Amino acid sequence: MAKDLLLEIGTEEIPARFIEPALENLKSLAQEGLKRLELDFAAVKTLGTPRRLTLYVAELAERQPDRTEEILGPPKKAAFDAEGNPTPAAFGFAKKFGAKIEDLKLKETEKGLYLCLVKKIPGRATVEILPEFLKELILKIPFPKTMRWGTHKVRFARPIRWLLALYGRQVIPLELAGVKAGKVTFGHRFMAPGPIEVEDFVSYVRRLREAFVIVEPEERLARTKDEITDAALEAGGKVLEDPELLKENAHLVEFPYATLGRFEEKFLALPRPVLITAMKEHQRYFSVVDERGELLPKFIAVNNTRPKDPSFLIKGHERVLRARLEDASFYFERDRKIPLPQRVKELAQVGYHAELGTLYDKIKRMEALAAWLAQRLAPEKLEIVKRAAYLSKADLVTELVQEFPSLQGIMGREYALLSGEPEEVATAIYEHYLPLSAGGPLPETVPGAIVALADKMDTLCAFFGIGEKPTGAADPYGLRRAAYGLIEIILAHRFSLSLSSFINEALKLLKEWLKREPKEVLLEVKAFIARRLEGAFETRGFQDDLIRAIMAVGFDDLVDTQRRLEALKAIRQSPDFRALAVGFKRVMNMVKKLKEPLPFQEKLLIEEAERELFLNYLKVREEALPYLEAGQYEEALREFLKLKPYIDRFFDEVFVMVEDQALRENRLALLQKIAELFLSVADLSFLREEVA
Repeated sequence: MAKDLLLEIGTEEIPARFIEPALENLKSLAQEGLKRLELDFAAVKTLGTPRRLTLYVAELAERQPDRTEEILGPPKKAAFDAEGNPTPAAFGFAKKFGAKIEDLKLKETEKGLYLCLVKKIPGRATVEILPEFLKELILKIPFPKTMRWGTHKVRFARPIRWLLALYGRQVIPLELAGVKAGKVTFGHRFMAPGPIEVEDFVSYVRRLREAFVIVEPEERLARTKDEITDAALEAGGKVLEDPELLKENAHLVEFPYATLGRFEEKFLALPRPVLITAMKEHQRYFSVVDERGELLPKFIAVNNTRPKDPSFLIKGHERVLRARLEDASFYFERDRKIPLPQRVKELAQVGYHAELGTLYDKIKRMEALAAWLAQRLAPEKLEIVKRAAYLSKADLVTELVQEFPSLQGIMGREYALLSGEPEEVATAIYEHYLPLSAGGPLPETVPGAIVALADKMDTLCAFFGIGEKPTGAADPYGLRRAAYGLIEIILAHRFSLSLSSFINEALKLLKEWLKREPKEVLLEVKAFIARRLEGAFETRGFQDDLIRAIMAVGFDDLVDTQRRLEALKAIRQSPDFRALAVGFKRVMNMVKKLKEPLPFQEKLLIEEAERELFLNYLKVREEALPYLEAGQYEEALREFLKLKPYIDRFFDEVFVMVEDQALRENRLALLQKIAELFLSVADLSFLREEVA
């Protein structure tokens, strides 16, 4: 009979950002491990708080299923003599596995008949398997950082203080880091710290809730949201929405309790982002806004305890925030005394990377690269772009950004406006950092997009140029994020641009810092971007074989590449397209090994089918070329479809590989022409036939 499994790992407080990934990994590792052990189960669920990670497996089978294993022995000719009697080899094989001769049988294999023993292996009981399985499972949970404690060699996010492990109502004999598993958990550290005996999963969740621990993350998140919403209503406003901050607060506490605090109205004179960041970044406080979305001089703190007198708690929060806002106000007033352009020279004293110069060196490269882009993409914005690139990193040396690094770009925009810079320049300074994460907002203005592209391409080429490439486990310089952002910006703004020329220009500006050959770096950077581009297309819903078919013929212009991909996806639905793709594969199979274009002579077309194919090729090519030049690839592909019957007839009636060399090469040359026409859009040989 199946029983439930309950495992709780009790710890010191785990950082909030560790919890969600740990629970996801605990769930997937448990599912994979149980399937590997052939232990059936109904469902797997994980729960957790800062002080515990919990695994619940519903209806876990009592034992593994019995299985059979076939063991091959000697071949028949060695196992039996001429009279058909077992030989010593057969007896030896049986004895080795504790079997009788009559238990053996003959099995047909690729090499002939062999003696075979079918051995029944009984499944192990789940209670026998679980101690070692759970120990390995706990130690496999990955964390960004781990630690050791005491004299133990075990590493975990934080020291393990207790283990609860039940299969049904039976305690699993598990021990780790000197802690023995039992059926006891512990309530809230301050409001109900005593031990709690648990019988099953239902009683576990219920009794912890009674002890002021909401172990279900979804329930705790909902309760946290309710608490801050109620507190905001008390203030006559509403919470400034911040899903990440909400999730972080829910993972910081076991029993959320929100309190409303106030700060002096004079601090509302600070720029809005400064106020919000000062409340959020160090204190994890929520901002409160009125009906119009304007900030109120109030904040909400989420606490892990519900005191008898909340006023002391609120005063503590207010005192801490007042100090943070005083600091922010002081830094802001000091910063604004120096116009942003005067900050730029300070960047010459700030290292960018030991092998890539200073931040001033970087912005000079960015300025030149952004100007190169602007001349091609938006010449009317050239001066705006150059100015924004020049000022783009100046806020990094301001005191406020050094105190709150997440304000980079945001304060650049504020200080630029205070320094009298045009709004377009100020906006571009802010936007050049975007996107901050996958799926995040992109630069909306053209100058902001161009400066962002220059920044990201300089970063990619600089670090690849000194051999600092990302590994599977590490990307310390954010190169994947830079490539992703570059792709998304180009596609969003429909910038028609040669990727190779862009990379080459960046490498020219990096000439004095490069440690590798520019050609080698160009190929690596382009290949790195290509892998991210494939991923970007996959997230847009394009099938992998379509992506390969398009990128096989080039992706130098990302916007043009996407247009070709969209056209191929649309035309694939045409009833004749599948047969055309099959025909094209036959064409490619004929010509792909040819190293150079072969000479073609129309007079050597002696078969009706090949003359017909050539004449229709000319007609289709003439009709398709204007579409190709205009980037109207779906229309061009529809013209290509007209060649289908003629390609089919050619392969049905014409033998290409004839002995006559002139005829053979002429026919291959004709196929080369057809392949070249198709390859202006895609290599259809990459398409899967079953869905072509």
